Amino acid sequence: MISAILLIALSITAHATTIEEVKNTLAAKFTNSKIHDVRPGPIDGLYEVTLSGAQVIYFSAKNNALVFGEIYDLEGQSLTAEAIARANRLRLEDLPYDQALVLGPENGVPIIEFTDPDCPYCLGYDEFIRDSAVPVKRVIFFMTAIHPQTAPAKAQHILCSEDKAAAFDDIYLRRIKPTATCDTGAEQLQVHANVSSQWRVQGTPTLILDGSPVTGFRKEVIANYLANKTKES
Repeated sequence: MISAILLIALSITAHATTIEEVKNTLAAKFTNSKIHDVRPGPIDGLYEVTLSGAQVIYFSAKNNALVFGEIYDLEGQSLTAEAIARANRLRLEDLPYDQALVLGPENGVPIIEFTDPDCPYCLGYDEFIRDSAVPVKRVIFFMTAIHPQTAPAKAQHILCSEDKAAAFDDIYLRRIKPTATCDTGAEQLQVHANVSSQWRVQGTPTLILDGSPVTGFRKEVIANYLANKTKES
C-alpha cells in the first residue's frame, strides 16, 4: 500500500539533531499550532511530530523537510493511525469531565459521546445503548452547531434540570419542548462547543472508543467495542 507524501522544505539554517532541537525548530514555524510531542518516527531519520488536534506529521532534520501523509508497513497497517490513536489517548486526560453529562453506572464501559438532541442518528444510538446488555458509562458532550436554532435550548434544558437523567429522557425519548434555562447550563454548552472544536467533531454522533473517534451510528463497531471490553474485564 502506497500513500501520497508531500514534502515541504523549511528555511532553517541549521540541522536539528535532538528531540529538543526539533521541538524548538518546529515551534518557531508552527506559531498557530502547539507541538504536543516529538519522538523518533517509524523510518530512520524521521521524527514523528504530534500537533494540536492529534494531527501527526513527520520531520526530517537531515533534509529540513516536513512529511504530510500516512506511513504503512508491508502488512498494510497504518503506522500513522497508531500514532494518532496514541495521541488521542493522551488527549483524553485533558477532557473537562466535570463539565460533561455522565449517565449510566460508574463501572460501565466508558464511551465519550458528542451528541445533538436533534440528530436522528443520535436518537438511534441512544436507543441502541439503552437496549445494550452491556452496562455503559456515557460521558456526554453536546455538539449543537449542526442545528443551532433548536438543539442548544434542548441541551441547555438537560444541563439546567435538577434531575438531568430524567431531563435527558424527556428530550431524547419523549421529545418534550425545552423550558429550563440557566447561566451555568449556557456556560457548560460553551465548554462542550470548545471540546467539540478541539476534537474536530464534524458530525454526530461522534464517539471516542479507546481514544479513537468514530463518527456516525456504526452499530457493528460499537457492538464489537462493547464485546471486547466485556472480555477484557
